[in-house]
Amino acid sequence: MNNKIVKTAVVKKAVIKKTKYVRVYYGIILINSFFLIVSTTINLVSMWNNSKKNAEELSQALIEEIQNSVSYRTINYFYPAQTMNHSLAFLTYRYFDDPLHNPLNQEQLFDYYAEIQKLHSQFKMVYYANTSGDLMMLLRMSDGTFSKRFVKNDGSHIQIRYEHANPGFYGTYPNSDEPLETGYDPRKRTWYKIAEAARSMTWTPVYLFATGHLPGFTCSVPVFDDHGTITGVSSIDITVDELSRFLGTLRPTPGTKIFILDKQNNLVALQARSEGDLNALFVTSEDDNGNTTYEVSSIDAFADKPTRSILQHLVQKPGTLTQIKEGDKNYQAILTPINVGAGLDLNIGIIIPEEDITGHLFKNLQTLTLFSIGLLILILIASALLSSAISTPMRQLANAMMKIKSFDLDSAVIIRTVFQEIINMRDSFESMKKGLRNFKRYVPAELVSQLVSEEINADIGGEKRELTVFFSDIANFTSIAEQIKAEDLVLNLCTYFEILSKAILKNHGTIDKYIGDSVMAFWGAPTRIENHAEQACLSALLIRNKLYVLSKRWENSGKTLLHTRMGIHTGDAIVGNMGYHERLNYTVIGDTVNVSSRLEGINKVYGTSIIVSESTRNQCWSSFEFRRLDRVSVTGRKKALEIYELIAQKGLISASLKKLYRYYEAGLNRYFDQKWDEAINYFNTVLKYKPSDNPSKVLLERCRRYKQNPPPPDWNGVFIQKAKEI
Repeated sequence: MNNKIVKTAVVKKAVIKKTKYVRVYYGIILINSFFLIVSTTINLVSMWNNSKKNAEELSQALIEEIQNSVSYRTINYFYPAQTMNHSLAFLTYRYFDDPLHNPLNQEQLFDYYAEIQKLHSQFKMVYYANTSGDLMMLLRMSDGTFSKRFVKNDGSHIQIRYEHANPGFYGTYPNSDEPLETGYDPRKRTWYKIAEAARSMTWTPVYLFATGHLPGFTCSVPVFDDHGTITGVSSIDITVDELSRFLGTLRPTPGTKIFILDKQNNLVALQARSEGDLNALFVTSEDDNGNTTYEVSSIDAFADKPTRSILQHLVQKPGTLTQIKEGDKNYQAILTPINVGAGLDLNIGIIIPEEDITGHLFKNLQTLTLFSIGLLILILIASALLSSAISTPMRQLANAMMKIKSFDLDSAVIIRTVFQEIINMRDSFESMKKGLRNFKRYVPAELVSQLVSEEINADIGGEKRELTVFFSDIANFTSIAEQIKAEDLVLNLCTYFEILSKAILKNHGTIDKYIGDSVMAFWGAPTRIENHAEQACLSALLIRNKLYVLSKRWENSGKTLLHTRMGIHTGDAIVGNMGYHERLNYTVIGDTVNVSSRLEGINKVYGTSIIVSESTRNQCWSSFEFRRLDRVSVTGRKKALEIYELIAQKGLISASLKKLYRYYEAGLNRYFDQKWDEAINYFNTVLKYKPSDNPSKVLLERCRRYKQNPPPPDWNGVFIQKAKEI
C-alpha cells in the first residue's frame, strides 16, 4: 500500500514537471507566433491603407518646408544689401563727408565698398551719387577684379572715367566725355528718383543697368545732412544672374524647380547650375554701340513648355498648393508671395514632381511587405529551433541568479549547452559570485564594484600610498536643519548628495563615507591614478557649478539654499580595509585626512568655498587657476601650511580678475613682511574692483589690527587655527 502511494506520488510529480515543460517550450513558440503573425498582418494592412494618406501628408509637409526654406533664404539673399546700404548711408553722412570731392574720404569709402563686396558675392555694384550729378562706383568685373567708375558733371558736359584693376577692361569700359543732354546723369535714373521721392530706402523693380547692360535690382538709400536735406543717394546693385546662381545652390529634391517672378510675372531668376542655364532667363539684343544687352523673359516666353504651363497656372492662384498634371507626370506646385521690404515684392515658384516625394514610397512598401513575410517565416523557424536549446539553460541560470537576492553564493550552477554565449554568461556569473563573496561585506556599493573589477581580496590591512583626500560640509547646517521639516531635509540632502557623489565618481574618485551633512572622498585608491590631485580639483569645481544651478532652482521655488565648503589635501596616507573580519570599511587614515578636514573648515575664516593645500596645488598648477590665500597652522598639526583657493580651470577667468588675484598675493607678501600700509593698499585695491572678495576683507582687517598691535618679534606670518570649525 505504501509503495503504491509512493509510486503514485512520483508519477504525479513527473506529470506536473512535463506539463510545466510543455508550457515553457511550446508556449513561447505559440505566443510568439501568434503575436508575430497578428502584428505583422495588422501592420501591413495598416501601411497599405494609410500609404496614400501618408504620401499626401509627406508631400504637403515637404512642400511647406521647401517653401519656408526658399523664402527665408531668398529674403536673406536681399537682406544684406538693405543693412549694408543703411550703414553706407550713415558712414557717408557721418565719416566720409563729400567723398566725391574729398580724396581721402573717397579712398576710404572705396575700401569699405571693396570689403562688403568681398563679403557678399551677390553685390555687383556699390556706388554713391550726389545732387550735382557726380557719381563714384566700385564695380565687380567678370574676372573677379574691381573697377572704379567716376561720373563728373560740370554743368556743361559729363565726363566718365574708369580705373580698372585689370587694364584689359578699358576696351569694354573706356573713358569718355558725353553731352550734358544725352550723357549719363544718375539723378535721372530710377534708383535715384524713387529714393529721393520716398526719402527712405527703396528697391527698384528689375531693370537694365546702365553699367554692364545686365538686368537686376537696385537698393537705394538717401543720404541726408544735419538739416534733413538730401545730399545724395547710396546704392547697391544685385544682378539677376547672381540671384539665379544662388538659386542653383538650392536642390531640395532631384527634380525640384525654383523660380522667382516679379509682380509683372517676369522671370527674374531660376536655378542656374551652369552658365548655359542662364540662357533661358534672358532675351538678348544689341544696342547702338554693338554691346549685348539682356532683358528678363516673361513666363509666357519661357521655352520649357511644361514649366511654362505650370507657371501660367500658378499665377492665377498665388499662395495655394496645387496638384498639376502635365503630360504623363504629376506635380506639386505653389507660388508664394514674399515681401523683401522697401517696396520689393516677389513671387517664388516651386515645382516638385510627385515621384520625387512619393515615387519610392510604394516600391519600398512592396519590398517591405515581402521582406516582412520572409522574416516572419524565418523567425518562426528560428523560434522553434532555439527555444529548446536556449530556454532550459537560461531558466537554470535565471533560477541561480534569483538566489543572489538572498546572498546565497555557495550553490553550484551546472549548465550544459553548446552556445558559447551562455557558457560565457555562466562563467561570468561564477566570477561575479566569487567577487560578491569577497566584497559583500564592503560598503558603499560603488566601491565594491571597483574592487570586484580589480579582483582584490577583502583582507584586513592597508598600505601607504600618496592620495588626494576631499572633505565637504554644508555651512550652518545645524540651524538649517532646525528650520526645515525632517522629511524635506532628507529629500534636500538626497538631491545634494547625488550631485556631490556623481561629480566625484565621474572623476574617478572613491566615496569613503557620508558623515551627517559632510562627504569624505579620496583619489588614488583602490585604482591607482597619476593625476589624482587634478581629478579631485575637477570634482570640486564641478560640484560648485552644479550646486550653483541647484541653488538657482531652489531659490525660485522658495527652498532653503545650501552653501558648501570643500577642502582638498594631497599626501601620504594609509589606505585599506579597516575593521574586523566580519565588517570591513575600505577607508583612508593619517595626517592627510586630518589636514583636508581642517582645510574644509577654514573656508569659514576666508569666506571661500574651495581651499586646497600647497601639495595639491603643486601637482596640478598648470591645469587650474589658484590664489595663494594664507599661511596657517591647522588644529592638530604644528607645521605651517600654505593654503590656496581653487578658482577655476586654467584660462576660464578674465585677465582683469587674474590681475586682482595677483594684487591680493602681492598684498599677502607685504603682510608676511609686516609692511602693513603697503599690504592695506593692495587689499583696498582688490576690494575697490571686487567689493565681495572676502579673503581681502579678512587680511585687511588683520593688517589694521597688527598695525595698531604689532605681532611678537618671532612672528612668521602663520595664522593659527584654533579649532576645526572656525
